Amino acid sequence: MRQKSVLFVYVNYSSFVKADYEMLSLFANVTKYQFKPGKGIFKTGFSLLKELIFLIFNGLKFDYTLIWFGDYHSLLPVLFAKLFRKKSFVVIGGYDVSTLSEYGYGAFTNPVRAFFTRNTFKYMGLGLPVAEALRIKLLEINPKANAETIATICYPDKFTFEDYDRPKRVVTISTTESQQRLMVKGLDRFRELAICLPDFEFEILGVHENAKHYFEPVPANLILSPPIQFDKLSHVYQRASFYAQLSRSEGLPNALCEAMLCGCIPVGTNVGDIQVTIGNTGCTIGEWGTETLVEFIRQNHTKRELRDRARNRIIELYNPEKRIQKFKQLMQ
Repeated sequence: MRQKSVLFVYVNYSSFVKADYEMLSLFANVTKYQFKPGKGIFKTGFSLLKELIFLIFNGLKFDYTLIWFGDYHSLLPVLFAKLFRKKSFVVIGGYDVSTLSEYGYGAFTNPVRAFFTRNTFKYMGLGLPVAEALRIKLLEINPKANAETIATICYPDKFTFEDYDRPKRVVTISTTESQQRLMVKGLDRFRELAICLPDFEFEILGVHENAKHYFEPVPANLILSPPIQFDKLSHVYQRASFYAQLSRSEGLPNALCEAMLCGCIPVGTNVGDIQVTIGNTGCTIGEWGTETLVEFIRQNHTKRELRDRARNRIIELYNPEKRIQKFKQLMQ
């Protein structure tokens, strides 16, 4: 039987986008197309023109189109698929259904971006939110949207641990180049938590040099580290006692899942699917305040059983085989 062909459209080739490409390549012939947006309407318009030309000359040969995130880059592939009666899938990750106006974050804070995203959701074949909280947001934007929640892939064999006894160390990971990113991911809260726990070491991985001044004055126990390669992350997680996800907006936080697989005890805010992911393996809070988290961290630093419980929860909830089998069914 002929292998199905898939057009795989994305902007950034992040770890979870790469995981989907590799997953689809197990049973389909996948062609990648990277949309490269530029700053300003003219550069973005030029990228849209290039995408249109690609679709005109290549679009008909694909059986399916899968697009990571709804945004400028998603509307043309969705319309092309609909015009020629092909099935399109849009993976919804968080930004595309979010609106945090005070931080200028989310596709719907920009009217032009909102137009492209809203119409993507109107004409797509199937929306694939990575978290149930995002499916609910999607239906608020378009109540008629066809959507099914399928979690992203987390590989237990790539993120493991042996050491249960850990130093007093709390980590979080967020590629941060701007104050907007800092606020959305709650890194100001992470800094505040570090001040409240001076006997613990805190580290943020992913802070670019031009963003370090946003954390000033930097507490003595807070380390601001640059981005590191994906294959080195497990070593970071294995040396940490806790992983903190203190976001103001979130979908399914992949780094949180990876850290839990490595035995980090999780703490976080009740945003998106953070609480669903953590469950009874750590601590989540609804309204921001450091008291509950400080007490939990102090009391549970040596709780070895929480490390096993955290890993087992991710294996149970986000087994990669579930996503693989679902996509096989969708692309039969």
